[in-house]
Amino acid sequence: MRRALPLLLATMLTGCAGSGASGSASPNGSGGIDIALPDLQGAMVTPTALADDDVFVLAFWATWCQPCQQELTKMNKMYPGMKGRGLEIYAIAIDGPDTAAQIGPWVEREGYAFPILLDRETQVLTRFNPRGDIPYYVVLDATGKVLKEHQGYMTGDTEDLAAFLETVLRPGG
Repeated sequence: MRRALPLLLATMLTGCAGSGASGSASPNGSGGIDIALPDLQGAMVTPTALADDDVFVLAFWATWCQPCQQELTKMNKMYPGMKGRGLEIYAIAIDGPDTAAQIGPWVEREGYAFPILLDRETQVLTRFNPRGDIPYYVVLDATGKVLKEHQGYMTGDTEDLAAFLETVLRPGG
């Protein structure tokens, strides 16, 4: 246990290893976000900008990743105050077959206000983050251009995200 503690602390502070997905494809960067993933009910969802100044956060996570859970909890608290200013958050679960059944109950218990999408094959995660490690988020504009990306989670990261979003979202009213 003593030798495992530093590894546990490092994982909690920096992130969880992903599913081992690899690849080098990168986001399109123009013409929209160009992803379609199923939600918890199986309906295909394609994030679509309703205005030219909409901003998207794609937050990749898994039920077994404690730093992911902490990050989503913080994002859930900031989301209602920014949603009316053009922010859309999509929490994209990468759980595999062994933990996928836990996603729905977890989301219900946590009460996330944003859509939950499923990236079972980690194709979308790999497109934005070839390393496949989580937590990972990417901020995109309405055309799909990457504005910011972040790997891992430490206390203060979500506050940094909120400060960045303040610079790119429509002014509050």
